[in-house]
Amino acid sequence: MICPNCGQQTEEGKFCTNCGAPLPVENNAATQEPVNTDPTLEQESNIGEPSQPLTPGQQQNQSQSNDFMETVKRETSQFGAFFVKLLKKPSEGKNVASSQLISGIITIVIFSLLISLGTYIISSSIGSYFMQVSFVDSFLLPLIQFLVLFGVIAAITFAGVKIGGQSLSFTDVVAKTGAYSVPFLVLTVLGSLLALVEIPLSGNILLIGLIGPILLVPTLILLERPAPAFDRIYLLIGVYFVTLLASGYLLANIVDTLLGGMMGSLF
Repeated sequence: MICPNCGQQTEEGKFCTNCGAPLPVENNAATQEPVNTDPTLEQESNIGEPSQPLTPGQQQNQSQSNDFMETVKRETSQFGAFFVKLLKKPSEGKNVASSQLISGIITIVIFSLLISLGTYIISSSIGSYFMQVSFVDSFLLPLIQFLVLFGVIAAITFAGVKIGGQSLSFTDVVAKTGAYSVPFLVLTVLGSLLALVEIPLSGNILLIGLIGPILLVPTLILLERPAPAFDRIYLLIGVYFVTLLASGYLLANIVDTLLGGMMGSLF
């Protein structure tokens, strides 16, 4: 560039290299590096910041996952309070309604799991001597059949409730079935533990724990409220008869399945 003071050729800068006079401001500004105004370069320089926001689909999946975890935590907490309350005072089952349906279903599932686990342990201990019983025959099929048995008990009890003219919904009956089964669940666990250490009374305790949901639970539900449409004595007799038929058939089916699996392993 040309210095305006001495007219000599000089290098770009703030001052002339020949006479030392300051160079014009516009020439000095032209020598400075351009300011970076590209937003993409600024984004690349911010290494610690997220490059892209979450898409609507990702936000929805994250929200659904959080909602599911919150639901699991809430239901687990409610079941704990439900179980402890009914363990301390089983008569509180009369105050259980459809709002506690999930807690009642969890109790029924746990009951069925424990009974099926017991049949698996017993069949495995017997089969270890001379035969082998499959996991499906000794655990999965009994589990399904015990769940069906509880469903049949609830359905028969609900039919008795409607015949008697009581104002209970089917979800109320299912929740109450699980609620009244809590003490019998504890008896079943206690009997199983005593059976492991070969205590003589363990068989009686297990029998009470198994008979309770079949006969006593429907009785407790039907006796909660008056039955203006039908005499409750005859109603209970009918419920007992149908329940024993259904439970006898399902239990016999479980035994046949176990024996069939054992015989199949022999031949």
